[in-house]
Amino acid sequence: MKIVLDIETVQHSKEEWAALKGVGLLAADDLLNAGDAAEQDREYEKSCFDPTFCRIVCIGALFFTDTMEPQEATAWYGSNEKELLRQFWERMKIVRPTLFVTHNGLSFDLPFLKNRSIVHQVKPPFDINLAKFRTDPVFDTMSVWSNWEMRGRVKLDVLARVLNTETKSGSGKQVADMWSAGQGKEIAEYCLQDCYVTYACYSRMSYREPMPSERVLAKKDLIELNDQAFG
Repeated sequence: MKIVLDIETVQHSKEEWAALKGVGLLAADDLLNAGDAAEQDREYEKSCFDPTFCRIVCIGALFFTDTMEPQEATAWYGSNEKELLRQFWERMKIVRPTLFVTHNGLSFDLPFLKNRSIVHQVKPPFDINLAKFRTDPVFDTMSVWSNWEMRGRVKLDVLARVLNTETKSGSGKQVADMWSAGQGKEIAEYCLQDCYVTYACYSRMSYREPMPSERVLAKKDLIELNDQAFG
């Protein structure tokens, strides 16, 4: 079984960030501390993709046979991050993937999943080798395209246009606003669309014609997991 994987994350509130940092929040309207407050704001913004100060709100996965026949598309989403991780890893334990396909997964998605699993003490059923300069057990389309060089890295939507495949339906920057607006299901749909675009790029990079999204995403399962359901 091969898995195409993507996650969506949101940043902790500034109050939570300050508590984790062990610092007090500085008020921007305090003239004596205005400069320090602005620097604190910049530091907070820089932590927006750091698993220390962010959490997962959606895990999307496309399931394929080893010959790349689509099986299903599943997204776990909601406010109960621990349960998202538990159900995701439980599913991985069952299917035992032979390959994970990601875009920037070696540097972001997979380390993020690992760190947040440690936070919640949800032990993955197996270790995933995140070594660079290889395409097994992780084929990272960003890394392979750039030959693992930072200067050649491209965003997923750019790579999709270069490879003439269906491109992204939005931007990851929209996820925080969508989450604040209570649009968890829409985030799950967006996450699976990102998974499809990653699959399409992987197919092109493997000299295969990607199947249309209607077929790949035909068997879709959106699983909502919120805190109140497990309180």
